[in-house]
Amino acid sequence: MAAPVPPLQVVINSDVELEKSLASKGLKVVELFSEWCGPCKSVVPTFRRIRIDKDDEAALQFLAVPAEKCSFLEVAKDHRGKSEPLFLLYRNGQLKGKIEGANTPTLSTQILQLTPANADMDDLEENPVYLAWQERERVARGEVAKAAGGKKGKK
Repeated sequence: MAAPVPPLQVVINSDVELEKSLASKGLKVVELFSEWCGPCKSVVPTFRRIRIDKDDEAALQFLAVPAEKCSFLEVAKDHRGKSEPLFLLYRNGQLKGKIEGANTPTLSTQILQLTPANADMDDLEENPVYLAWQERERVARGEVAKAAGGKKGKK
């Protein structure tokens, strides 16, 4: 039996969902769009072609985020009400590319260049979103915060 096909784009409706996605390994293609306009339909064929070549969902994920529902990304506030989508490419929690509009050749090239062969190539200890999330979790549990700029270790 064939493996289930992952969804092409995951719609993200909260900052918590977005942060959780960016705090994981692999490339995340975040499409910021205005709610009145909806996600860009012209890039779907490009995403489908790439998904066929890169079927590891952990290594590559397409996210659609309404700018009006996103305060986690500062750029989303500036993008509210615009008719063209904004694509942000995050690899291991770090912004690696920004493409304004539905420029499918550039989008395709950058996605193929930035997608890891598998998600395990990324190290979560180098993911700033993951580290910030972990730190908040520790504080919420009442644990002592990490020393600035270093890992905990024995003396």
